[in-house]
Amino acid sequence: MKNTLKTALVFSICTLVGCIDSTMVLGKPGENKPVEEVTVFFIDRPQCNFETIAHIRVSGGYFSLDSMIKNMRQQAASVGANGLYVLQTQQLEIKEYLGTAKAIRCLPA
Repeated sequence: MKNTLKTALVFSICTLVGCIDSTMVLGKPGENKPVEEVTVFFIDRPQCNFETIAHIRVSGGYFSLDSMIKNMRQQAASVGANGLYVLQTQQLEIKEYLGTAKAIRCLPA
């Protein structure tokens, strides 16, 4: 009962004020890229030399970790990144996730 009430409250707040999705652009963004061209790096650091284009933070009503990563990947693609370096993921409640990542661009060798 308590979890159901918490979940309903979280969804109500998200509906009223919107869930937190933020992209803080640091570098020079490039042209939008197709999402399929954005490689996701979870645990291992990318093997290329890279520049950070943006920091991405998402939280809210995602039905799964995959849906949250998909959203982060779309945000990375929108600033011209070819990589998403996931720094943190956390499940806060049922259907509520938090994640942070860097939108990166691999540099030529």
